[in-house]
Amino acid sequence: MLSDFRFACRQLTKSPGFTLIAIVVVALGIGAATAMFSAVNALVLRPVALPEAERLAVIYEANLPRQIQRFAVSYPNYCDWRSRNTNWVSLAAMTDRSMSYTGGSGEPELVNVHVMTANLLSTLGLEPAVGRGFLEEEDRPGHNQVAILSHGFWQRHFGGRPDAVGQSVTLGGTRYTIVGVMPADAFFPGNLEIAIPLRDEDRTTDRRYEHVLAVYGRVKASYTREQAEAELKAIAAQLYSEYSDSDRDWSIEAVPLSKVVVGPEVSTRLYLLLGAVGLLLLITCANLSNLLLVRASARAHELAIRAALGAGRWRIVRQLVIESFIITGIGGLFGILLSLWAVAGMRTANLPRATEISVDVRVLLAACGITLLVGFLAGLSPALKTTSHADPQEALKQKSARAGSHARTRNALVVAQLGLSLSLLVGAAVFIRNFWRLTHVNPGFAVEQVLTASLQPGDRPSAVSFYEAVAAQVGALPNVTRVGLISSLPLTGGNTSNNVFPVGPTPLPPGKSIQSSWRLVDGGYFDAMRIPLLRGRTFSGLSPDEARNAVVLSASLAKLLFGDENPIGREIEQLRVGGDRLTVIGTVGDVLERLDAEPTPTFYWSMHRFLYGPMQLVVRTTGSTAPLAAAVRSVVKKADSSVPVFGIRTLQDLRSDNLSRERMITGILGGFAAAALALASLGTYGVVAFSVQQRTREIGVRIAIGAQTGDILRLVLGQGFRLVLLGGIVGIAGALAATRLFAALLYQSGTSDPLSYLVSVGVLALAALAAAFLPAWRATRVSPLDALRAE
Repeated sequence: MLSDFRFACRQLTKSPGFTLIAIVVVALGIGAATAMFSAVNALVLRPVALPEAERLAVIYEANLPRQIQRFAVSYPNYCDWRSRNTNWVSLAAMTDRSMSYTGGSGEPELVNVHVMTANLLSTLGLEPAVGRGFLEEEDRPGHNQVAILSHGFWQRHFGGRPDAVGQSVTLGGTRYTIVGVMPADAFFPGNLEIAIPLRDEDRTTDRRYEHVLAVYGRVKASYTREQAEAELKAIAAQLYSEYSDSDRDWSIEAVPLSKVVVGPEVSTRLYLLLGAVGLLLLITCANLSNLLLVRASARAHELAIRAALGAGRWRIVRQLVIESFIITGIGGLFGILLSLWAVAGMRTANLPRATEISVDVRVLLAACGITLLVGFLAGLSPALKTTSHADPQEALKQKSARAGSHARTRNALVVAQLGLSLSLLVGAAVFIRNFWRLTHVNPGFAVEQVLTASLQPGDRPSAVSFYEAVAAQVGALPNVTRVGLISSLPLTGGNTSNNVFPVGPTPLPPGKSIQSSWRLVDGGYFDAMRIPLLRGRTFSGLSPDEARNAVVLSASLAKLLFGDENPIGREIEQLRVGGDRLTVIGTVGDVLERLDAEPTPTFYWSMHRFLYGPMQLVVRTTGSTAPLAAAVRSVVKKADSSVPVFGIRTLQDLRSDNLSRERMITGILGGFAAAALALASLGTYGVVAFSVQQRTREIGVRIAIGAQTGDILRLVLGQGFRLVLLGGIVGIAGALAATRLFAALLYQSGTSDPLSYLVSVGVLALAALAAAFLPAWRATRVSPLDALRAE
């Protein structure tokens, strides 16, 4: 075996060009496969990095008659679940708050604060790296002025000093004593910066209609998640009978934590890319197999001599397979190195758990396994084909390799490569076209020349006056035409959902509500965003008292609630905040929450009704937005130097960020398609070039009897054209099947896109025929005399 290995190395070094091309082919395939498997492994297959993560679940409220799923939980219901269950080790709850923090620099900043029950860390199986967690008594009112820092926040603001424990931080004007610091690599739901226990205002014990909490549970080892979920559903049924007004038809849904962290949308796209990598690997196998078959055919004379000298068929097969393993081993090593570069890029992608993507032991084992499989499959078939009809005496009589009998196999492999490449090209083209459509979607507002910024003066009573003063002063700046305020901008995914019920006649079935998003706005928001007013009026010009019980509906929500009737003056009831009736004063155009989705039914409250978190300042200008950032900061600092200004960006930036995930998917798929096209072109070139070499005498004779350059080009290119035609048929069939699988991922696209097919076929045909043209042109330069002498 060792002698075979040494001999294989010598043989490969004699053909450095072939060896280098083969290694590059393998490195591309293995590198792409390893990188994508790293992502799927980290985001989908690997459990969340928490102890016994399989027993953790996120528990939602659900109201199927009202078509409400995966809804937040009310604090009273959470308390009842916690006290009445027996199948759960513990249930814990949290909610997010954006709060202002002023550090040593004196500049206020907004931080994401997790407001949680004291048992959340223990439920998840987490412990602080420095200090301690929350104590049970700190879950009670009056004892909750303590905080735990994330490792990143600790490093940024306290330099990683252990004596930070015991110091205090001021959040929203309240001082909290630091009792602990989380580990650097700790997984935690959401973007944790600071954690504090539930505040008194978060314990809404008398408001079951306020669904604001995320609840996490750990199932006891003696029960399954399904059993624990069934118990909570039974408790929910009890609460319905006890609180029929607020808990009517409410039940629960317990979802494994890992499925919540990485949702089906991301995992589906990852599996799509993994499927694309699978096609690329098949192309790699076919390409390498073809290269090895051509090489083995060219060595038929040498192999026949070895057979004549007594080498058995399986000895020769083993020798050829070892050469294949050496090529794939080296190519696999370079592929793994290539995947490290790709993984470094994916760790910065807009994906959940992206920082966990790595080439770990499982990925390395998979890469090694794929490498061995590629080496075995690509090497065995040519070896068996070459030695299947060995006739040493006949081979020794010939001066050139005998390859005609292998032409069909080589052509079939090239057709497979071309077909698989076309399938990938069509997929990439469809996604590129889909991305192009998304960039031209009308979001329902004008994105040009608009700057946005987030402000957080806290929940103080004067916050509304502060916002109004800032808006008025910013509106007086040069070139500023409109200014508005909203609680959460479109396209950010930060909408808050609620269920609304129409009062009076409605096309809805009795008792049915509409789940919609809601936002708080001021009177200038719709003009600043250029969202069209369709009926009635907005909050502009209304007094605070008039605005508190008024509501503006989006066109889609008005249609769902009232059909074609005029909704102005009608009343609606909403489920979450207060539960009282609101009067419709106007309807506005729909805006998009996501560019690849239909508009979400939305209703707008006035910020005079209440405030919830930071407000977003929207500034429209006739000039450049670049100078506005400093001017807005200056205005806010003069109004109140303790208020942080953060998240300054344009609406065009916001639109671009909304497409970041689609941009990444399209780019990766396009890269795979380009690699597949290059491999297929290389395969076409190799087959045509080898065919020309084997037909040198025939071509020389044709030229000798009068064949012109055009005749020889047609002869050789005809072979390439036939391969492209057959590959195109195979590829189109595969692409039609594939596009049906991922049609749901596309925006307003059916299962076929004729332009994508035409462009892909054209690109493949041009690339393959261009690859065939070089050996075809060389064939026209053949000298008849030299060809006959060589033969």
